[in-house]
Amino acid sequence: MSKKNMMPEPWNDWVDEWSADMRLRSLSENTINLRRYQIGAFARHTGKHPGEVTASDIRKWLGRKGLGNAAKRGDRCMFSMFYGWAQRNGKRFDNPVEGMPTIKREQRKKRAAPEQAVLIGRDSSDPRTRLIIMLAADAGLRRAEIAQVRGDDLIDDELGWSLIVHGKGGKDRIVPLSDELAREIRRRGPGWLFPGEKGCDHICGDTVYRLVKDATGYPPHSLRRRFATAAYITSNGNVMAIKELLGHESLATTQGYITVSGRMLRTVIEQARGYEARGTGDG
Repeated sequence: MSKKNMMPEPWNDWVDEWSADMRLRSLSENTINLRRYQIGAFARHTGKHPGEVTASDIRKWLGRKGLGNAAKRGDRCMFSMFYGWAQRNGKRFDNPVEGMPTIKREQRKKRAAPEQAVLIGRDSSDPRTRLIIMLAADAGLRRAEIAQVRGDDLIDDELGWSLIVHGKGGKDRIVPLSDELAREIRRRGPGWLFPGEKGCDHICGDTVYRLVKDATGYPPHSLRRRFATAAYITSNGNVMAIKELLGHESLATTQGYITVSGRMLRTVIEQARGYEARGTGDG
């Protein structure tokens, strides 16, 4: 590990104990690694012992130049988790994050990948990239979920082929697959679909991100949004089913994934006018 990424000595024991606590609560290794990375960056910056950090130190870190709203929310969540744990375990008498204002989620709608971009990705000369794009666009998987798919996760139930998806927080879900996608997975056999290098079991989520972005011009999450929107249209608005397929805890989160186009809105208006016309006759 480079000095740039090393955890300062006064923080090592605290962060290791906090990591063990997160594992006890069944948080995923991806989440734990992200939280360690976030707290490590702050620890190297502040130069203080974790027990001496003040609310002012945290406010300055959250207000640093160039930090986007989503990153700011993520850092605040990390601080709340870390110092909440420290307070509960007697490391500190206070939680410096308490009383800080919450950071509102941006209401700006994120774009779903256009069909043309998905079609270009499907024509990639790399079979691995093609399969990754299918898992994102046709099954709605997150990049970390795609990275850890195994051929053994494919199951044949009474209705057809499905995939056991290993989701966030150690929560598995079953996602039905098209015959085409199931066939592509079967071709790769058992074990990891996307084996890693240098002793890693499988590729990481960042590799999935890079492959999808290079092939389509869009990040994997925009393909997941494309899946949500397509599922919404073809299911006549069955948001509850889409929520289960995406593995969301909140229905509001699922609704935020669905992009309603101008054409869809116009169709609704025309259908509403037609309903009005049909309802005027008394027979």
